[in-house]
This record gives sequence, structure tokens and C-alpha cells, in this order.
Amino acid sequence: MESLGSARFLRHHSGSVRGVAFSPTDRYLFCSGAYDGNVCLYHALRCELIRSFHVTTMGLARNVNAVRFTNDGRRILAATTARRLSVLDVETGQQLMCYDNCAFNGRERAALATDPACPHLAVCSCVNGKGLTFFDLRMPLPLDFIFDLHPDVIRDITFLHNSWPFVKSTHQQAVLSVSAQGIVKATAVDGRFLHCFEVGHASNTVALTPEEYGSALDDGFSSVMMVGGASISSYVPESGIQERQCLPDFGKQQIWKLRYSSNGSLLYAAGDGGVIRRYRRYPNYHKCLGELFRHKGDVQDMDISPYDEFLVTASKDKTVGLICLGAPNHGWTQYCELS
Repeated sequence: MESLGSARFLRHHSGSVRGVAFSPTDRYLFCSGAYDGNVCLYHALRCELIRSFHVTTMGLARNVNAVRFTNDGRRILAATTARRLSVLDVETGQQLMCYDNCAFNGRERAALATDPACPHLAVCSCVNGKGLTFFDLRMPLPLDFIFDLHPDVIRDITFLHNSWPFVKSTHQQAVLSVSAQGIVKATAVDGRFLHCFEVGHASNTVALTPEEYGSALDDGFSSVMMVGGASISSYVPESGIQERQCLPDFGKQQIWKLRYSSNGSLLYAAGDGGVIRRYRRYPNYHKCLGELFRHKGDVQDMDISPYDEFLVTASKDKTVGLICLGAPNHGWTQYCELS
């Protein structure tokens, strides 16, 4: 396996960093949001800060607990503890619009996702954290509210590809949400309930294998939903829970974020204790390959660049972690002179 670079820790926030996200259209551009009310924009290759945006006013309060890019890379969404979702222009840093009284105001990382196929659709956990708020970013008000979808706080949300069996018949986008109790629900944008399962342990994050559902069966691989928390569990719609990995080395600590590489061969896990680990995906299980690096504080969020070159993390130690994973997945891009 290709050797990794050394982790760098960027210190441009004065508060706990709650969210990080890579731009889907720029291979090196990523952002972070923290408990100082700022959203910072970085260049991964140069490992430097480009600019910083102040999202909230001094009188409003306060802290950013989730950030995401829209799929066209032109806007950044920032959820704050003031129950506000702000929409920022990437080029200028100006606030294009904001939605009040619609976002989770708890002290932990908020659940926020943008549609990978449409630049106007987004979803976040609502004010009490137990429901969903959908947004069409062309509209001045939220698109729809789904109240009390879960009995506990929603920890993570992701959009579902329409190839998954319980989404095919809806003819609209659907999202997958996981609660702290380990209940995972698939819900259509219009509020229709599509599917539900439980993993049997406290949960904080859900990640889907990136290929279209069923497309990897010829190679013996199943498309799975990975749920992380007190354990890591994989779920296959036809057969239920396929795998469960306990984390004895984590003790009572938990996984807060799972992310697959773009081809689904590697799974990265981040959580309490600041530890980042990676796993190799096999047809019926995942094998831990070891630790990448660690922060001094718990890691709340994590993302991977579009071509799998860089991994970025958000930590409670007020730093943003950045590590080079290797050459881009489309091939080697450096040049040399032959003689």
C-alpha cells in the first residue's frame, strides 16, 4: 500500500472545530466551522488558510456546529447553535441568505447534508434534533419539516442513491438518518417513511458504500450501510446486520464519523480520543489496517477530497487535521525529466 504523508495540524480557530468539508468541484479546497463563529477556507495542497468568514454577529451568538458545500461548489452551508442555517458565497464570503429557527442548537456536532446531484437541495436536523428540515436553496423559507422522526437526537444524515431498493419506487430523493439510540431511518423528501432498522448500540454516524446498489455483486462485494458509534456495524437490506466490530481499544469511547474512499475499498473512522483509523473492505467484513494519526482532542467530523488525495478532520482541540493519502485515484500527476 502506498505510504502516507505526515499529518499537519492547522490552528486558525479559537474554539472547538465541529465540522469540515471538501469542495466537490475543487480537488484542494476545503472548509471548517468551529465554536468561534467562523468558517475558514483552506487550500489542501499548499496547506494554508485562504480566508475566514464570520458567520454570526456578536449579538446573535455564536457557534458553527456543521458545514457542507453544495454540489456545485459555489456555496457553503453553515449550521449554528443560534438555530440558523447560513448560506455563504465561496468567492466573496458574503451571506447570501439565512434560515432561522430551523437548525439543531445543541452543543454537539449537528447533522447536515447536501444533495450530491442537485445544488439546491439540503437537509439538517431540526431545532430539537429529533426531526429533519429540508431546504430548497432557491426559496426564502425551508421546504418542509418532519418533526420527531426519531425518539432521540439525530447524529448524522446522508443522501441515498436512487439505486437502493427502498428508494427506487419513490422517484424522488431520499435521506438516511441515524439517531443516538442506533435507529436508522430512510425518508423521502416529501416525508414518506421508506425503511428502518436498528443496530443495537449507540450510534453517531452512517456511511454508504459509494457504488450503485448491487453493482459490485459480480466481484463478491455487497453494498452496505456502515453505522458507527459504540461499535461499527454493517447492514445489508436483504440480510440485515452482516458484521459488527467492537472497539475494545477504544474503551468507552465512540466513533463519530465514517467515510469511504471514492471506490469503496477503504473505510476511515474517527472518534473519541482523537484517533483516526482506516479499514480495508472485503466482501463480507472490514479489516483494520491501523492508525493514521491522532489529535489531542476528540474528532467530531471528517472528510476526504474528491480524488482521495487528502483527508481532513475537525477536533475539539481547536485544530484541523490534514494528511495526504497519496496520489489521486485517476493516476500520478507529477512530472519529471527523463535523460
